[in-house]
Amino acid sequence: MMPADFRIRSDSLFVVHYAISCAANRTIRFSVVSVLCISAIAIAAAAPAYAQDKSVQGTAPVPADTPVDAQASGEVGNAQTPQAQAVKPEQTPNQGQPANAKSSDKKGEWLFAPIPVSSPAIGSGLEFAVARLFPFNKKDEVSPASTVGVGGIFTNNGSRGLAIGGRLYLKEDRIRIATAIASATVNFDVYGAGVAAGREGVFIPLKVKGGVGLGEFLYRLRKSVYAGVRAQYRNATLSLNRDRYDSSDITSEPPDKLSGVLDQFNGQLTHQKTVSLGPRFQWDTRDSVFYPRHGFLAEVASDFFSTGLGSKWSYQYYRVGFNKYNALSEHQVLAFRGMTCAAAGDRVPIYDLCLFGTANDLRGYTGGRYQDRRMFATQAEYRLMFPAKGFLGKFGIVAFAGVGAVADNFHNLGDYLLPAGGAGLRFRLLKKYPINFRIDYGQGNDGHTLSIGVLEAF
Repeated sequence: MMPADFRIRSDSLFVVHYAISCAANRTIRFSVVSVLCISAIAIAAAAPAYAQDKSVQGTAPVPADTPVDAQASGEVGNAQTPQAQAVKPEQTPNQGQPANAKSSDKKGEWLFAPIPVSSPAIGSGLEFAVARLFPFNKKDEVSPASTVGVGGIFTNNGSRGLAIGGRLYLKEDRIRIATAIASATVNFDVYGAGVAAGREGVFIPLKVKGGVGLGEFLYRLRKSVYAGVRAQYRNATLSLNRDRYDSSDITSEPPDKLSGVLDQFNGQLTHQKTVSLGPRFQWDTRDSVFYPRHGFLAEVASDFFSTGLGSKWSYQYYRVGFNKYNALSEHQVLAFRGMTCAAAGDRVPIYDLCLFGTANDLRGYTGGRYQDRRMFATQAEYRLMFPAKGFLGKFGIVAFAGVGAVADNFHNLGDYLLPAGGAGLRFRLLKKYPINFRIDYGQGNDGHTLSIGVLEAF
């Protein structure tokens, strides 16, 4: 789906990546509107993109609930992402690179990441992220690097998107602020809800056009512990893509199966506005927001959509995530991630269901093929940056594996597990900040995905 194509989930460095990630993650999750929103945040926050499809996709990082990672199959998202923050001078992992002089730490750096995308869901094209990483206050020796940026995507099926945003770290990392706005028109394929729909593999083509705005504020309560609030505004029109719906690759599907998927969108193919406000909690002991080698990141987030705020429907979305990092040596890291989410309410739009295969949970599945009211995903990743000097020292490799599931309730999550695994390449883009360009190949039950993006998957 589109969400996977837009994966930009690096919440600190590349709003674009996150936007793309989120878009992938939330393109279904608001079919790109959400995706772009996250995209913007990801762009400024982190620039990874995420991808999940049988073709090339992008991945990137974004706000606290979503790496920037662009997928060729379908979020922007919570897009979700990972966070891309500047590394504290005394904690900057060298990955085989010499430490910069203290005066150099006061300077910012530009990042430009063009990412090719190709997917049956949204076509072939390019997504990009341009971001500026810089210390907000040059006298502040504690805060990670702040980021502002712009990102977007365009493909040959008419999909277009643009997002701008930023993530700021203030007062010796006492305050964290993220904002983003985005606008997009996206054509993508969407499957129905539930495991059965994902296994069936039948989809319908949709089109979404609209915009998103997002703002997040976190305040440090004590060392490494933050609490705050996030608000989002999404205004879009969701409709059936008639031209593609009448094409041979769609009409060849049994009419009863197509109508079954279409029935799940009853009342949703129209103009709609969703507005939410919700709390955020974060416990962050990582030594770096770009390439963690030690510590952990625990996040708990809720989005309360309410008609009282102007939303078309009232419902809730909950997400819990935990990442752990262990350095095996100077150049090797073992990382773990676990997450779960839940969508609750009498009327939950299909684009705000828990979306499997985006935000890099898990690589190996097309974003949006599996989605439902409940989800969990776990994965482990081995990371190695080559212990060499010069140009060769910029390269690295990873291997990953995990398992997850979706269901209508938590009791049924074990009925049908979705395992995945794969490997990838890394290339360090910047001298000062340990930010990697990544290419990941993932294999799942239904095929494979190729994810291309900036920053690590988590």
